[in-house]
Amino acid sequence: MAEKPETKQEIFSVDQRRWRDVGAGLCALDLHETNGRRLQLVRLGPAGRILAHQHAGTEVMYLICGSMVVDGVRLRAGDVLKSATGTIHRESVAGAEGCELVIECSPDDQLLRS
Repeated sequence: MAEKPETKQEIFSVDQRRWRDVGAGLCALDLHETNGRRLQLVRLGPAGRILAHQHAGTEVMYLICGSMVVDGVRLRAGDVLKSATGTIHRESVAGAEGCELVIECSPDDQLLRS
């Protein structure tokens, strides 16, 4: 259970969260979800993929380490990609070294058939 310090902050211990193996070389750690927004830490193994999807709201990705290509755009550590509502990502693939990123998105994003 989350602790609630007197300063109205919440602390979520590492024991409260579990990585989910989503498949295609992708693991996700859900950090927080509120008011129609989801915050995740995502790890992609070498050549791991994020499946094709359409955004129900704005998505912001921050690449912590490694590299990836999103629909032909190469991203490297420190890059931020902001995608508008309705944007479709057909191909998101990690580089040979894999990557780790933070994603803020809508929990209502829709997977698409590839």
